[in-house]
Amino acid sequence: MRLNHFINIVKEHKHIIVILLLFSTAFITRILRLTHPPHIISDEIYYVVAARSLISTGNDPNLVHPPLGKYLIGLGILMFGDNSFGWRINGAFLGSLISPLVYLIGKKIWHEKVGILSGVFILIDPLTYAMSCIAMLDIYLTFFITFAFLAFTYQRYFISAVFFGLASSVKFVAVFSICGVVLYLLYIREWRLIRLFVSVPIAVFFVIVLPIMFIEGIGKWSAYTLFYLVWSFGLNVEHPFASRPEGWLFNIKPFVFYRNTCDLIAVANPYLYLLAIPTSIYLIYLAIKNKENNVNFTEILPVLWFITQYGFFFLLPRTTQFIFYLLPSVPSILLLTARGIEISVEKLLKKS
Repeated sequence: MRLNHFINIVKEHKHIIVILLLFSTAFITRILRLTHPPHIISDEIYYVVAARSLISTGNDPNLVHPPLGKYLIGLGILMFGDNSFGWRINGAFLGSLISPLVYLIGKKIWHEKVGILSGVFILIDPLTYAMSCIAMLDIYLTFFITFAFLAFTYQRYFISAVFFGLASSVKFVAVFSICGVVLYLLYIREWRLIRLFVSVPIAVFFVIVLPIMFIEGIGKWSAYTLFYLVWSFGLNVEHPFASRPEGWLFNIKPFVFYRNTCDLIAVANPYLYLLAIPTSIYLIYLAIKNKENNVNFTEILPVLWFITQYGFFFLLPRTTQFIFYLLPSVPSILLLTARGIEISVEKLLKKS
């Protein structure tokens, strides 16, 4: 009787159990290496220094990017001290949440199997792992974008728009994903929601940057932000780990953050990532074929997420780009990969 009771509890709460398992496994594997190395590495120098400045003076010396990610790094410093653990802990925590968020998206758009498979893929993804263990902005950007798509999938549109605004307050390239949602809304002819996904992210962005604007002065902040935005989007300098977007899915040039007994390297997984391409083509075909029928149009949402967040990097004039820019696309890529594997297995079983 006790065993049956336990099995019934597991069945009743299996979604919560999966979420907890995915998060706890991800968090443990990340938190174990947060103090290695104990010093600032690579681009951490820009964001840790900016976080220290925001804590002490309220000034942001790094106006290349909006302040939210640096605020979150600073929050870790306030909670756990100005050390490697404090710099990196919030990135590890929010990065660990991406796996269960992806599980929930996959479960809602398709079903449990796709959700679990995509959640596990994120859990073992080397790029997500590396960026969760370093005090940089990309993991915060990816968390907010993933949560925004989760809320959108569950038709919590205002919450989704707010989180897109938070993502844009970390890095401006979150606008690429907002374009994906707008394209989806255009496709399903939900005109009224387009205004929401334009106005709310803009409002949230200005609420986040308001303290910086007040301290720096609106004119100075505007001039510096515009200057750095133009400079960043057109950057063309030599860098040993610079790579073009067409090579990211193939892991052409990984980005080495730290090499020692415990390496930290941003690498892609071409064995899984590349499966997202034929899956996307197939889902686009189904969407066009069934446009006039009552079908699950949300299947096209991860495709548009992938196409816009990744594809728009091809349009940037800057040549100095890096493989970790792919990170905000990875949840969509692995969702599509999981769905593609399921479709392939179903077709093989039918043939047999």
